[in-house]
Amino acid sequence: MKTYTIEQRMSGTGSIHDIASDQYDRIIKFPEGSKYAVVTAAYYGGKGYTTHRTTEATIEQSNRSDCSHIIIDADGNQYATNYDRLERGA
Repeated sequence: MKTYTIEQRMSGTGSIHDIASDQYDRIIKFPEGSKYAVVTAAYYGGKGYTTHRTTEATIEQSNRSDCSHIIIDADGNQYATNYDRLERGA
């Protein structure tokens, strides 16, 4: 299992749309075969992310989400959806 850490941000900075928490580091766990994670803003609490093996599943989850979120891979690269594609460098 691969992991990616989103480091804690300084308390009192940022906005409710930030994925970094002001209380702790967020550890994103990528199970074997997972390529992407849809990570919701830290404000929403809970697990805060879903992992996906395919581009299609990642895009579907991103489009379904009504929360602020980003898409990352296990190396921390960010992506944006463009219709039925993921584009790196969001």
